[in-house]
Amino acid sequence: MGILEFKASKIIDKYEKKMENIIKLNREDEEKFSTFIKKSRKELILNPKLTFLQALEKNKIKLSISSISQNIRDLRQSSYDLFLEQENHFNAYVLKNIADNFSLPNEILSSITKEFFELKIKNYDDFKESFKLYFGSYAGAISPYIYALCLSNTNARRSRSGKTFEQIIYYLYENFGFSYDVQAKIGKSVFSSLRLGKVVDSILPSVDAFKKFRNKCIVGSMKTSLRERWQEVVEETTRSNLPNIYLLTCDNDISSSKIQQMREHNIILVVFKEVKEKLKDFESVISFEYYFSKEIPSIMEYWHDKSN
Repeated sequence: MGILEFKASKIIDKYEKKMENIIKLNREDEEKFSTFIKKSRKELILNPKLTFLQALEKNKIKLSISSISQNIRDLRQSSYDLFLEQENHFNAYVLKNIADNFSLPNEILSSITKEFFELKIKNYDDFKESFKLYFGSYAGAISPYIYALCLSNTNARRSRSGKTFEQIIYYLYENFGFSYDVQAKIGKSVFSSLRLGKVVDSILPSVDAFKKFRNKCIVGSMKTSLRERWQEVVEETTRSNLPNIYLLTCDNDISSSKIQQMREHNIILVVFKEVKEKLKDFESVISFEYYFSKEIPSIMEYWHDKSN
């Protein structure tokens, strides 16, 4: 062990007993750090809708029903790329400010940086190596905070992915002139009064149309990935006695058995064009292109004729 490694290890040894206390954050620090993360995330990361709109403006994606699957893919990717830029800034901000908000990380950082400063290293290569050593020591000491931050990011990404997908679909509805109502806009109580649960995201053309004749409306649910969650939609169709429900998804890997089960419960699966080509024998599976060019227009035409 070199002199630098020895000095760094002595600093860590000095705080070994205290560091044992943050192998896992105590409840007070856990709650305080969670609040700090949420506040910082809200301030530094745009909500999914604003991020998507910025990505749309930045990338100048030309929207077309004939290439709507690719449009959705491009919009999701560009939104995610922009989000990652924001998340990087957010992560840097949180890590930079841990020592200013929590006493033990501040104490460790003060000792490490003081020792590092007093080395007065003039050779760049030696400075670089010692910097890595002291930086690594500090990162290791605050690893429970880093773990909590990473866990928060993972949970936020999962939730955000679905919300971004929803915002993209709603924007496409508006772009192509399709009227719709969503739970987030008109309230859960309205949907509940129609015996519709939280699984239902939207109704085309409107809630009023659904009240008049639900068979001539599109009841939609959106899930980026199906996995086991599609069963929630099955439960919804059974409970609400819906004639059918359109399940929009970005999933590329859907088994035949899963499709058959959904078909039995009147679920119409809306997928990317390439996925539909692999599942062309299943009538209950349609592409986004067909959904936007045939299914929705036929419903809109029905209500347009009724109003004339």
